[in-house]
Amino acid sequence: MRRFNHSSIGRFRPLILLVFIGLLAACGGGEEPPVLVIPTVAATAAAPTLEPTADGSLPTAAATILPTATLPPPPTVAPPLPTSDGQATVAPTATPPPVPTATPATVPTATPAATVPPSTNTGGYRVAFVAANDLLNVRRRPDADAAVVAQLLPGATGIQVIDQGQAAQGGSNWLPVTTSAGDGWVNGRFLTEDVSREAFCADPAVTELLSRLQTAIAEQDGRALDALVHPDRGLRLRVSWWNEEVIIRGNNDVRQLFRDDERYNWGMTDGSGEPLRGTFNDVMLPLLERDLLAATQYRCDEGLFGPTAGLTILPEGYEAVRFFSAHRPAPAEQELDWGTWLIGIERWQGQYYLSYLVHYRWEI
Repeated sequence: MRRFNHSSIGRFRPLILLVFIGLLAACGGGEEPPVLVIPTVAATAAAPTLEPTADGSLPTAAATILPTATLPPPPTVAPPLPTSDGQATVAPTATPPPVPTATPATVPTATPAATVPPSTNTGGYRVAFVAANDLLNVRRRPDADAAVVAQLLPGATGIQVIDQGQAAQGGSNWLPVTTSAGDGWVNGRFLTEDVSREAFCADPAVTELLSRLQTAIAEQDGRALDALVHPDRGLRLRVSWWNEEVIIRGNNDVRQLFRDDERYNWGMTDGSGEPLRGTFNDVMLPLLERDLLAATQYRCDEGLFGPTAGLTILPEGYEAVRFFSAHRPAPAEQELDWGTWLIGIERWQGQYYLSYLVHYRWEI
């Protein structure tokens, strides 16, 4: 009979133990894997916490972090908008839009106010060519014999004309008016549109009329001169401001002026006091050719004169009409040999007309 050596079996004991453990593992494998997988998941969960910021290998985790980091900036920008103290720079940025919006609104508002057309006759009409010691009657009807309902002082303003008026006795154009003194009818020859100095001096129609006047005088063209004068209101002429007034109007009198042989009473000669009578060509034309056509200095609504012992003023009632000065300075060797024409230009029913010509020179 064969016997076993226990010492030999002891040498194989570790091997037997390993085989036994392997058999146990094969039978209970369904239990162990979960235990092993759990730490793997735990380890995997720990990894994204450390690595997303370094390499972004976990897009899901990175996306979760990035929105969280993006949200703080909006609240940082939004609060300054309503809070002007925290962001002084943002506040001015929001302020400019109203400024440009207000600027266009101001421009149209100022334009009508600084616009020349509305301001040319904002005051309506005013009394003109009435002496300081006289009054303009407002009558109940368009008739020189009608009852007087009110009286207007020389230079009175704020008169409103209702319409174009109507012709009445003597060919005068009577106008229905409303005034602070009373309503009625006045002779239109003693009214003129109340034009502001600024509007008058800035109107190119005024300088155009001056140019046409010089051409008419230079060419002695009666038709051209007649076109500058209102047919009913006429042209007022004075050799000196203190002399008699000569009015040329109606019946083509202005058109025939350069060929007219009528002798007018122009007043008196300065110094001698002798009566001054003669035709337009004899008395006025030489002064116009010498001092108007040879004028080198002009000024709007302001007189230009040389040295003189006399006064240089407008005749009474003429100040209601705007004017231009045309001045011929004296030569250096003859300081008293100067001449000036004041050219009255009035606006009547929307158009400019030549109203008066007044001559000035050195006086004793």
